[in-house]
Amino acid sequence: MAPSTLQRLLRRHGLATRRQRLLVLEHRSATQAGLLTERTQRTLWRLRHGHSRHVEAAHPADLFCLDTFYIGKLKGVGKVWQITACDAASSYGVARILAELSAGAVAKFLRDVLVPAVGRAGWTVRRVLTDGGSEFKAEFDAACVALGIRHTRIRPRHAWTNGFVERLQQTILTEHWRVVFRRHYFTSRAALDRSLGHFMQFYNFDRPHHGYRVRGQTPATIFHGAIASAR
Repeated sequence: MAPSTLQRLLRRHGLATRRQRLLVLEHRSATQAGLLTERTQRTLWRLRHGHSRHVEAAHPADLFCLDTFYIGKLKGVGKVWQITACDAASSYGVARILAELSAGAVAKFLRDVLVPAVGRAGWTVRRVLTDGGSEFKAEFDAACVALGIRHTRIRPRHAWTNGFVERLQQTILTEHWRVVFRRHYFTSRAALDRSLGHFMQFYNFDRPHHGYRVRGQTPATIFHGAIASAR
């Protein structure tokens, strides 16, 4: 049986994720033993009523998940970070290189990169989801208020809540950085940023996506192809 066929069957029966499958086992075990914790009851209720996912968005730009990661200290360049934003409705990604990890630098990315990119597609950023890092406080909070964007944070020790952008960053690391660092010697952050931009163009417009949100389409097909006024 093809993996895609198996995944469709599991999704049809509410068993698409490992968490859902474990909950079924936990429920069966608890029922046979006569014990069912309140936590399990709450989780099962959410699953039955369609609230199994922590974050969801009906339209592009309703929710962007943001995260940063440390690329490394490169000879002749210095320390390099990456800021990444992933649209929860379409998987569309926007990423840039940062020379420093600070609330000011992340706020600048929000104002000068993300919001204009979303605006060119005909959408308006409504909410952003981040972890509790210091780079998402102070100036970043102020920028969100000034732009009319709602800022929410994931709960402590619940990193999987921001899984959309976590998976995107893993894709960038695996398919891009680990490849180009074996082929090119970078001497500036600008060169790193251009390289990252080329990959994001490929990721958004050309790379096949088979997740439940995109279902074979490219993120750009949804993000740029949808009509904002139809909302």
